[in-house]
Amino acid sequence: MLVCPGCTSRLVRAKTPQGIIYLCRKCGGRAVALPLVRKQADASFVKTLRHQAYGSGHRGNRGCPLCTRPMAEVRPTPADDLVLDVCTYCHFVWFDQSEFARMTDQAPPGAVREELPPQAAEAVARFQIASDTRIADTVESFEAGRPGPDHPWKYIPGILGWPVEMEAVPVSRNPWATWLLAAGMVAIFLANWGSDGLGRLIAQWGFIPAQWHRHSGMTILSSFFIHAGWLHLVGNLYFFLVFGDNVEDHLGRGKFLLLLGGAHLGGMLLHAVFDPSSSVPAVGASAGIAGVIAYYGIAFPKAKIGIFFWFFFRWLRLGALWMLVLYALLQLLGAHRQVEGLSNVSYLAHLGGLAAGAVVALLLWRTRPDRAI
Repeated sequence: MLVCPGCTSRLVRAKTPQGIIYLCRKCGGRAVALPLVRKQADASFVKTLRHQAYGSGHRGNRGCPLCTRPMAEVRPTPADDLVLDVCTYCHFVWFDQSEFARMTDQAPPGAVREELPPQAAEAVARFQIASDTRIADTVESFEAGRPGPDHPWKYIPGILGWPVEMEAVPVSRNPWATWLLAAGMVAIFLANWGSDGLGRLIAQWGFIPAQWHRHSGMTILSSFFIHAGWLHLVGNLYFFLVFGDNVEDHLGRGKFLLLLGGAHLGGMLLHAVFDPSSSVPAVGASAGIAGVIAYYGIAFPKAKIGIFFWFFFRWLRLGALWMLVLYALLQLLGAHRQVEGLSNVSYLAHLGGLAAGAVVALLLWRTRPDRAI
């Protein structure tokens, strides 16, 4: 649930001609993504806003409606008393009730504003009232309909039983590391698919605890890119692409790769510690992805994750942090089955990756208070 930073009321999602915004029906405030602000405001206004927010913006007492971190307080126009709140991580701008209209009224520097004739001013006022009414109607429709995800294609993973990011957390840049790693997994799978090439690849480059030193220990790394079948690959790609883009955007490319590698290493080590004599190759990116999921849950605790109950055709929405707790409990149950010899899935590797991701997220929280949950 997104909460108004002014009055702590629940925000509701509404569609406007320019895009999606989040409204507070109690105090009239709204959260608007920075790309939408660019469509509404003068270019110099947006440039000044970004420069102050991402440069020396003062951190105020208001928390971001999405990630709850303190937002930067900026004054885009020094001659005016307009003060806006900007989240430099989620790239949202918070406008109090009258601030959005004042922002859209900002004229280019040096421009002369002319008074409108009374008839024209009345027409503009009527248009503004009609626009606000349409937004309110959209909000009512949204609340009454109890809709599912923000895109229809998300029903497909929902029907498969996979958790769904109900409203994608916006990113500020292309997640190239996530995309390239995903492409590498697909390329390796396709290059070895058929004629038992995949089986030979797994046997040669999968991680075997009893032979951890094979290929100078490189199988710990190579096992990340190898998958045992189509379902194994598609499932890992889905989780990696859905959550990896936000984590890469939040951490930066270098730290994201370190998190991913550390989580995969932690997962393989935990797998080997509990079954050091195993001669069965372990493959897949699941341990690294578990670390990404752990970081996502801690960094974006209020992001909404949905589980689809197809029998009732209804969605269960949970905050990402609660979904992380549920995911960890399921991995613990799976690890018990693995230790008892009842499962060939390495849930222990998942737990090792989860632990690594959680440690990185919590260490970052301790060293950077402005990124705290």
